[in-house]
Amino acid sequence: MRRAVEADQALIRQMVIREADLDPTSLHWSHFVMAELGGEVVGLGQIRPHRGCPELGSIYTRSQFEGQGIAGAVINRLIADWPQPGPIYLECQSHNTTFYQRFGFKEIPWYQAPMPLKFKSGLGNFMGRIFGFRVSAMILDRPAGQA
Repeated sequence: MRRAVEADQALIRQMVIREADLDPTSLHWSHFVMAELGGEVVGLGQIRPHRGCPELGSIYTRSQFEGQGIAGAVINRLIADWPQPGPIYLECQSHNTTFYQRFGFKEIPWYQAPMPLKFKSGLGNFMGRIFGFRVSAMILDRPAGQA
C-alpha cells in the first residue's frame, strides 16, 4: 500500500474511468492510495477533499484480485491517513451500504448530506429511478479531535 505519485495520474484515470466506469471527477493523484501486489497496481481509492465534505470514492480492485481484502485495506488506509478531524462521507449504490458499514459508515438521507454530496446523491437518485437503482449517502462520524 502506498500513496500515489504524480507518475500514477494516467493509470488512475485508466483504472477509474475505463476499467471501473466510476465518477470521472476530481481524479487528482495526490488524493489516492495505490494497492500493489508484486509490483503491479491491483487496487486504488481516494478521499476527495471537498471543503467541509471529504468524500471517500473511486474505490476499485481489479477483477482478478477481488475477494482478497484489497478494497478494505485501501479504505482503512485512507481513513487512517486522513488528516482533518470530523466526518467523512461517501455516496454509493444502495446495495453496497453493507460493505461500507463494516468501516463504521452509516446511511443518512441524501438531503442531510453537505454539498456537493447532496447534489450528487439527489441527482443519482433521480437517475436511479430511470435506470432502476438507488443511491445512498453515508457518513463516518469521527469525533472533532479525531484525525
